[in-house]
Amino acid sequence: MTSFLKSITHALRDSVLARLGIAMGTLALLSFISIVMSTAVADNISGKANAINLSGSLRMLSFRTLSEVQQPDKRRQALDTVDQFERRLNSLDRFIKAKSVDNVALDDAIGVVSTHWQASIRPLARAAAEGNADALNEMAQDVPVFVGQIDLVVQLIEEDLERKVNFLRATQFVLLAIIVLLSLVTTWMLRRQLVLPLAELLKAAKTVSQGAFTVRVQHVTSDELGQMGRAFNTMIGEIANMYAHLEDKVEEKTEELTRSNRSLELLYRTSQQLSASDLKLDMIQAILQEVESALELGHSMVCISENGQLPAHPVLGDLRPDELQALCGQHDCGHCFERAQQPLAEQAAAADPTAQQILFLPIGDSEKLRGTMPIFIKAGAALPRDKARIIETVGHHVSNALSNMRRAEEKHRLAVLEERSAIARELHDSIAQSLSYLKIQVTRLEKNIDPATDAYAIAQELKNGLSSAYRELRELITTFRLRIDERGFNAALQETIAEFSEKLGFPVRLDNALSGIVLTGNEEMHVIRVIREALGNIERHAGARTASVDIRVDDEHAVSVRIADNGRGFDPERIPANHFGTSIMRDRALILGGELSIETGFGQGTAITLSFRPQSYRQPTP
Repeated sequence: MTSFLKSITHALRDSVLARLGIAMGTLALLSFISIVMSTAVADNISGKANAINLSGSLRMLSFRTLSEVQQPDKRRQALDTVDQFERRLNSLDRFIKAKSVDNVALDDAIGVVSTHWQASIRPLARAAAEGNADALNEMAQDVPVFVGQIDLVVQLIEEDLERKVNFLRATQFVLLAIIVLLSLVTTWMLRRQLVLPLAELLKAAKTVSQGAFTVRVQHVTSDELGQMGRAFNTMIGEIANMYAHLEDKVEEKTEELTRSNRSLELLYRTSQQLSASDLKLDMIQAILQEVESALELGHSMVCISENGQLPAHPVLGDLRPDELQALCGQHDCGHCFERAQQPLAEQAAAADPTAQQILFLPIGDSEKLRGTMPIFIKAGAALPRDKARIIETVGHHVSNALSNMRRAEEKHRLAVLEERSAIARELHDSIAQSLSYLKIQVTRLEKNIDPATDAYAIAQELKNGLSSAYRELRELITTFRLRIDERGFNAALQETIAEFSEKLGFPVRLDNALSGIVLTGNEEMHVIRVIREALGNIERHAGARTASVDIRVDDEHAVSVRIADNGRGFDPERIPANHFGTSIMRDRALILGGELSIETGFGQGTAITLSFRPQSYRQPTP
């Protein structure tokens, strides 16, 4: 209780809002009390006038009953009057007991009337109505006394009503006087503690707006406006001090604006260059080197994780070998990606200021293109907030540029696939149908030639040649229709292995270590087609019982694809003239910038190895 009183005391002393709030709350409380009391008294006195009328009717009914019993022809009617009197008396009795609980005299008076009625008047009235002369005489003498008792009840009701009205009048007057007095006090408080201080603050503010910084407000108490006055005085002092060093501030701000303009020019130039439609990785590298030079940064690198797979691989950068060792030798890719999710300010705050700092920017906005951009900061160099914002913006532009390059590559891939699909449809609708027709005609010709003649052998050779050409054409159409959708290269490779496992009648073993290496859409398509061509040769010619596909990546990111079987093998120097499978595979190897080697011999199986370096790792180092 003591602490509550202390808090109230502090609030009244230190807060003008609390004082005004208490005053207004008190006014509201007094008004509420006045309304409640008026309602209570009004409820108590409601019906008192009706009770007075009801009491008066009882007097009238008393004399009416006496008159009716005195007239023989109305004595039966007198019984109805007695019943009516009793109902009204009971109603009056209930009303008085409900509305005048605190009025003992009135309660006793109505009790006397009720007792007199029950004990004397009602029995006499009923006896007189039956013709009893003694009862009639006794009733004539008792009714005036009974009416006097009813008059007493009426008098007491009137006195109770007047007393309640006087109490309500006095209470309302007292409350009104208190409300008026409290309103005056509240008005005085408003003027003294709110209006005058605000007027002083306004006058001082106008003076300051005219350039005079010596003005001070006098209202500096502990309440809200006093605190505002102290803050105003402090602010004016600081403004005066600022004006005293205005030239230094102007020069400083001019330098800041100059740096901001250079930063904006750098960002504009960077955004324009990174939004070019023919953007290449070496162009992005040149842009990053320009940013490093302009912002006095160290070297940087961009690493990309394909489909969320780690480790990531660098796609561009100018890190020295010692910097690359300091980055990748001490941290794994997961650490770099985790750091890239932190704001640059947190990264800079957590770094050792005496050592060379490395900042990590996030690259990409989806699982398809997700990466990080480590940037070295020169040892001992601070990272101002404006420079951090520029670095973040450049990282965002680089991320958008790489995303746009990826989308352009996807569009190109889709266009190539559509073109190949159109070629496949043309092959199917023209050459395939022509070959099928020729096969039927050669079969008919074969049936009409004597098997013992040379013509029959020629027809057999034609039939076999057409069947081989038709089969190779169907495989070519299948290859043209091959698509690498959004699921990626690995899903297409799995589907190819499953397809040829079903064709060969035994499972083809797959060992794929290509995770983390990025192939372009063109490279993915050529690798898939070399694998399909080799597996197709195994199906048609090898007679093998096992087959395998092994994909390896060495430390220099060179890729080797080896397709092997344990079939009959062949002589690479004696390939039939109409078999172009190995030639096509060698052409694809040349397109990939690699080479194709064949290891085979009769009865020794065959192993075809495709070796190449992906384009992402053949970018010239600036």
